[in-house]
Amino acid sequence: MRWLPAFAFFSFLIWVIVAADSGAPNYFLQLAGSLPYGDKIGHVLLFGALALLLNYATKARQVALGPVRLYLGVVLTLGFALLEEGSQLLFPSRSFELLDILADLLGVTLATIATSCFYQLRARYRRRRVALAQQTDDETSAG
Repeated sequence: MRWLPAFAFFSFLIWVIVAADSGAPNYFLQLAGSLPYGDKIGHVLLFGALALLLNYATKARQVALGPVRLYLGVVLTLGFALLEEGSQLLFPSRSFELLDILADLLGVTLATIATSCFYQLRARYRRRRVALAQQTDDETSAG
């Protein structure tokens, strides 16, 4: 069940990409085009959200890439982003931009920070809950 949100969002993302590749009118593309820096904001939000959902789906599993450990969801998202951006060179209706890759990277970086903060807070909460339960048990057995 953890994979359902990631799969649904990935399907939506594929739909947006196919519409852009075909040059077909699309509400989301028109919205991004109507806002200042809308395209770049869209890249940050879409790829950041995908990384967050994949981090959740993989239970924040990490993989080692040389000396660096990254969330598996981040690695999958970055791989997909690079493939998608590179594929734009094959479509006359698309234009490859290095700034799009940087926006994707920013979104994934923000997702990494959010995931890390969430799991640190969750661990702290669980440790505190265990300590309080232990304290309650100690007071009950002493009384």
